[in-house]
Amino acid sequence: MWFVVLLIGLYGATLFVFWWLAQPTLFDLRLLAIVLGGAAGLIGAGGFLAHRLGWLQRIPHAGGAMFAGFLLAALLPLPFVWGATQLLFIEAYDALVAMTLMFFAAGVVVALGFLQTALFVEKLDALTGAVEHLRMGRYHVRAEIDDGSELARYADALAALAARLEATDRKERQLERMRRNLIAWIGYDLRVPLVAARAGLENVVEGPAVDPETSRRYLQMAWRNLNALSDLIDDLYDMAQLDIGGIHLERTEASICALVETTIAELSPIAAQKGVTLTHRCDPDTPPLLIDARQIGRVLNNLVSDAIQRTPKGGSVKLNIHPSRHNVLIEITDMANRNSSEDLRTLFKLLFSEDDARSLSKETPRLRLAMADAIVRAHGSQIHPQRLGDQGLRLVFALARADVVNPLIRGM
Repeated sequence: MWFVVLLIGLYGATLFVFWWLAQPTLFDLRLLAIVLGGAAGLIGAGGFLAHRLGWLQRIPHAGGAMFAGFLLAALLPLPFVWGATQLLFIEAYDALVAMTLMFFAAGVVVALGFLQTALFVEKLDALTGAVEHLRMGRYHVRAEIDDGSELARYADALAALAARLEATDRKERQLERMRRNLIAWIGYDLRVPLVAARAGLENVVEGPAVDPETSRRYLQMAWRNLNALSDLIDDLYDMAQLDIGGIHLERTEASICALVETTIAELSPIAAQKGVTLTHRCDPDTPPLLIDARQIGRVLNNLVSDAIQRTPKGGSVKLNIHPSRHNVLIEITDMANRNSSEDLRTLFKLLFSEDDARSLSKETPRLRLAMADAIVRAHGSQIHPQRLGDQGLRLVFALARADVVNPLIRGM
C-alpha cells in the first residue's frame, strides 16, 4: 500500500517540479506525464509482483536481497530517462550528458546501498551469532549493537533472554546437585538411628544370652533410635508440606518465654552430658507473639540442639530473647574455641548449592535445620547466621508481636 502511495506522490512531485522550474509547453508536460506514468506503472507492477511472488525473498542471504533492492532502484529509471530524452527531442549530446549524470547518480545509489547493506549484514551476523551461541548453551555471549536501531533493541531483548536462560540453566544444575545431595544426606540421616536400633535388637535376638536388665537397656536404645527415625521422617514430610504450602499454621497468642523454658528444660540434660553450658534470658514482660506455638517450639529445639552438637566440651550455648518495638528477636549463640568450616550461606539449606557444604559436620541434623528455616519462613521471617570470628556462631530471627501483627496474618 505505502509503495503505491509513494510512487503516486513521486509522480506528482516530479511533474510539479518540472512545470515550476522549466515552464514547459503543454505538449512537453503531457509527454513527460505519459512517460513518467508509464514508468511508475511498470515499476509499481514489477514491485507488486516481486512482493507477491517473493522474488527478492528467494535470495538466500538477507544482505543480498537488500542490495538487490538498491540495485534495482538505481538501474530501473535509466531506460525511462533515455526514452524521455528521445521523446522530448533533446539533442544527442545533451541526452548523453543527462544519461551520464544519471548513471553516476545510479552508481552513487548503488555504493550507498552497498554500504548500508554491509552495516545491516554486520549487525544481523552479530545477532545470528548470538542466537547460535544461545542455541549451544553459551549464555554469556552478547550481540554488541548500541546504535539505537531496531536491531539494537532486538539485541537487548536477546541479551535479556540469554540472562534469564543462564539463570534458569544455573538453577537447573543447582537443582540437580541438590537432588543428588538430598538422596545422600537423607540416606545418612535416616540410616544412623536405623542402624543403631537394629544393632540393639540384634544383641537381644541373636546375641549371647544376657540378663533382663541388659536386654531392657538394648530395647530402650532401639526404642529411642526408632523414635528419632520417626521424628526425622515427620520433619521431612512437614518440610515438604511447608514448601508447597500444605501446612496451615495454627496461629495463637503465645508466650515466647514459655517456649524457651520448655526448650531449656528438655535440652539441659543433653548439654550437661556433653559438658556444654546452656543458658537463657527472657524478660517475663516480653509481649506475646501471634505464632504457631508448636512449630516455633520445634524451631527452638532444633536450633539449640544443633548448637549443642556443634559446640565442643567446655563451650557454651545461649538462648536470649530481645523485645523491640514491632517484633521480638530470638538469638541463639554458641561460643567455643574452634575454627569451623561451616558455610553460612548454606547452613540452613537442606539442598546445598555449594560443593564446600560437604565440609559440614557429619553430626549436623540437616533435616531439622532445614525444617527450622522453613517454619520461620512460613511465619514471614528468616534466620540470619552471623560468624563471631573464630569463637562461635550467632543465629537471629524476628517474630512479629501479637499487638502489631497484620490483621490479614492474624486471620491465617
